[in-house]
Amino acid sequence: MAREVVLTSNGPGELYTWVRPVVDAWRSAEPDARITVAVVPCQFASGAEVAVARRFAVDHVTSAGAYAGAAALGRAPEGVRGGPGAVVLSLGGGAGYAAALARRIGAPAFRYAFVPDLPRGIARLFVPDERTLRRARRWSVPRTGGPGDGRVEAVGNLVADAVHGGRPIATPGRPHVLLLAGSRDAFARPLIPFVLAVADRLAARFPAARFVWPVAGSLRADTIRDGIAGVERATLGGVAGRREGDAVITPGGARVEMVDEAERHDHMRSADAALTIPGTNTLELGIAGVPTVVVLPLNRPELIPLEGAGHWLSLVPLVGVPLKRRAVRLFVERLRVPVSLPNRIAREPLMLEVTGRVDPAGVAAVLGDLLADPAELSRRRSRLAATMPRPGAARRLVARLRELVPLEAGER
Repeated sequence: MAREVVLTSNGPGELYTWVRPVVDAWRSAEPDARITVAVVPCQFASGAEVAVARRFAVDHVTSAGAYAGAAALGRAPEGVRGGPGAVVLSLGGGAGYAAALARRIGAPAFRYAFVPDLPRGIARLFVPDERTLRRARRWSVPRTGGPGDGRVEAVGNLVADAVHGGRPIATPGRPHVLLLAGSRDAFARPLIPFVLAVADRLAARFPAARFVWPVAGSLRADTIRDGIAGVERATLGGVAGRREGDAVITPGGARVEMVDEAERHDHMRSADAALTIPGTNTLELGIAGVPTVVVLPLNRPELIPLEGAGHWLSLVPLVGVPLKRRAVRLFVERLRVPVSLPNRIAREPLMLEVTGRVDPAGVAAVLGDLLADPAELSRRRSRLAATMPRPGAARRLVARLRELVPLEAGER
């Protein structure tokens, strides 16, 4: 009998950077395992999660709706089953979903996370590094079993496995510039015209540049259409473009290629520099060794996605938008850490951060000056290589789970 492996997750980012490396590692270690991806409910769900998960080498995928419907009846989603050696692993989203699903199929639940939280119902927490491990043992584990119970382990950063799985492309530009225009609709609508305006200005300075936009699969088709058309270009001072097949032509004639999100790690492995907003993508770029300008625009703070209760502020009638605008400004003003993950990890400013009211001219100048300085690009690349996580986490994580939940001898 094949082992049942259930991986719960919540969004395309987690699926590409956490789930896919684990699926590949488990397939390599145990080819006959039956692997299911169970998408769980999430306030930031895009609707693209099931389609993304089906690209991987898995046997079964269930949706967030299927999870919610089955949970209401106290069941597991159809096609999710237990059996000898079954494992449930949370790879994004609320760990409680994984714990509840594990109870329903009679399997242990585990969690991989960047946060040092070991919720009830989770047998063991796997974290990316020693710093998170220390925090988990100090803050989280004492609530659930004592600081020395060994229920937290550091296995490495799965994002490194995902990024290093990419293959450098054959024909990079000179320079090769990545433009990441967000993955959430409300913010992407003004951000797409903004990055088009930055490319428009850079093209005059770097005529041989290749501009590449890995389009997030979570974006709706109308968001992409309106973004290119510049419907909300006034928000950040952007421009409208003209779509020609899989490219966008800016008013000044710059060509911005649109590529599938699944190809972004290939382009990261080839890029000279990038432009993005804060998020896990800053870590991906750092691991790939790409010097990056990270922009946190506060021209309209209410558009910035917030976790938890902050997400609902803008929905409060009459006062919602001002409340959220104020909440975001307070959050940024009180922020005592860098907005890009590589700068937090390395504890040095390897990524250039631009926050506050921004405009394309200013950001294009920062990115252009970086591209025009080969020595500085080389220095930042070198420091990123020395400080960012290395691959191997997926293999270690799978090996530990197979040790903790061995198949019965008669079924190996």
